[in-house]
Amino acid sequence: MSRPLAPGESLGLGKPLLSGVAPPSGLPAGSRAEWTAVPRGDRGAVWEFGLLLGNPTTEPMRVTQTAVLSGMLSPGEWRTLHFTSAWGAEFEPVRGDLGSGLQLVGRAGRSSHGLHPLMALECSAGALIVTVAWSGNWRIDVDPAGRLTAGMDDDGFVADLAPGATLSLPPVLVAVGGDIDEAGAHLAGAVGSELVPRTAWSERLPSEWNSWWPYEDAGIDERTFLAESRTAARLGLDVATLDAGWFGRPEAGSDWQAERGDWSQVNTARFPRGLPALAGDVRESGAAFGIWLEGEAVGASARLRAERPELLASRAGGHDGPNITVSLDRDDPSFLGYVCLGSPDARDFLSGALDDAVSSTGARWLKLDFNVDPGAGCDRTDHGHGAGDGLFRHYEGLYAVLDDFRERHPEVILEACSSGGLRLDLGLARHVHCSFLSDPDWTEHHLQVLWGASLMFPPVAMLHWSWSQWRGDHPQQRLDWVSLDEARFDTMLRAAMLHRFGVSLKLTELPARLAERLAVHTNLYRLRLAPLVRAGVLRRLTDPPLRGGRGERVPAFQLDAGDAHLYAAFALDEGAAAPTARFRGLDPARHYRVEDLTAGAGTRAMPGIQLMREGLPTSSTASSWLLLATAEEV
Repeated sequence: MSRPLAPGESLGLGKPLLSGVAPPSGLPAGSRAEWTAVPRGDRGAVWEFGLLLGNPTTEPMRVTQTAVLSGMLSPGEWRTLHFTSAWGAEFEPVRGDLGSGLQLVGRAGRSSHGLHPLMALECSAGALIVTVAWSGNWRIDVDPAGRLTAGMDDDGFVADLAPGATLSLPPVLVAVGGDIDEAGAHLAGAVGSELVPRTAWSERLPSEWNSWWPYEDAGIDERTFLAESRTAARLGLDVATLDAGWFGRPEAGSDWQAERGDWSQVNTARFPRGLPALAGDVRESGAAFGIWLEGEAVGASARLRAERPELLASRAGGHDGPNITVSLDRDDPSFLGYVCLGSPDARDFLSGALDDAVSSTGARWLKLDFNVDPGAGCDRTDHGHGAGDGLFRHYEGLYAVLDDFRERHPEVILEACSSGGLRLDLGLARHVHCSFLSDPDWTEHHLQVLWGASLMFPPVAMLHWSWSQWRGDHPQQRLDWVSLDEARFDTMLRAAMLHRFGVSLKLTELPARLAERLAVHTNLYRLRLAPLVRAGVLRRLTDPPLRGGRGERVPAFQLDAGDAHLYAAFALDEGAAAPTARFRGLDPARHYRVEDLTAGAGTRAMPGIQLMREGLPTSSTASSWLLLATAEEV
């Protein structure tokens, strides 16, 4: 189906799953409502719902209802899946049955702090995935009668529309499939083909080294970064990204958290020649230069607070929701720790900071972080918004700034991060090239997060480093890198190669045998896996692994890109039995050339029906497996 849906129609492939699809009731009297239901992708399995409200009257009109989708689930025994989320604990699955209904609400001001903005539902007739494409507060509800509503959370939201003004509410995407995995594949495929920004440099899928975990801010300086960048280039990594620690007061002990916002001030104690000279030396070594910046945030000690107070977000009475914002001010609870992008002046400030960071250094990669929980957001009335729609206008402003930046700098990859994965949503995904999945990245955790994130995101829109080397302490990230064996290191690298690839390691101290394995895998990624990541979608062949030794212990995935299908599996526990590689979704009548990318074995041709039914045995001496099946010409 390629035509838009009319109000009252049903969603489903073959059998209706959601009927009476329409905008919800409760719109302002006299408003002009333009409700849209647009197909995404090419299979009629994904729909994007939107609602534009207009005020055609001569008087102000108040909007307090923000959902855009309503419909009735078809009768059946519905099972549910959603995910809780916290720092370093993203995508913890919660399964249940619908019973008397289910309500998911996010109110941290960041889309995936607390819960991820996604609900999956499955019954004997098929499955639905519902997600709110918005970076702020949201809700997805199913009441006891089976009525589903979804959209931005309207608790405390008030927007006053002037005569002739319009308000575009955050959209909702719905995917359908035979099961949750299939619905997720449809959704991620549509996002990859129609929503994620694509540019020539981004499409090259350059591999990245980032300075953060081995050094953080306290351990990074010009000499260290240059030495690591040269090693990264020698090992085949394409970009060297300078994370936090480059800005603020010219003191070696200055704290990045407290001084965020002072982007024009380079810490010359750490980088005495400034960043342009540093970036030039990085390029001479053979790597492109990247830079981290938390452009929305303001630290408690930042000069910006005193010099530009008109930019700051504030809220009378202080923060009103879940909050892990770093560097707040106990003496001023109204200080929210960010610039309010509802303000035109703040948007200009952020645009200028982004432009300066990349123009002065020639950066080709910009990691844009956000370690702030805005809650309900700014309630100042001198920013161009009212007291009740500050958070909404902030995210409208952010999206506009990012779009303008990409238009001015098409040669720069824009990566979104938010305390790791606390702002993962399909609203922000439309405005950046990729999103960072989580701060920790030990392999078990990484694969759990990947399992959940791939229900929404295509591989090209995800980045997560392989197991990083931490300067600080995290019990699950501890590893003896000197005695680490090559097979385990290979598994750690391969697990992070089903999307954009990067590492955060102390490369200059990596044992030579491991450095050689990193170079081999970087080349494997560039030549064989990046083309699949660029065009592919990820299927989940097993249940997810779960942190703490729970869940599936040999998780398997399938990366599909046209006629090429990569089977990938990872043994998380020593002594785990080698899996049988059973592919999914192949053409049973076609023959496939199968190549073992990890063992370097020769290819063999097998019929699709055999690869799906019987599968292939895998090496019992390995702990990770990458098997590529490519359809032969008919």
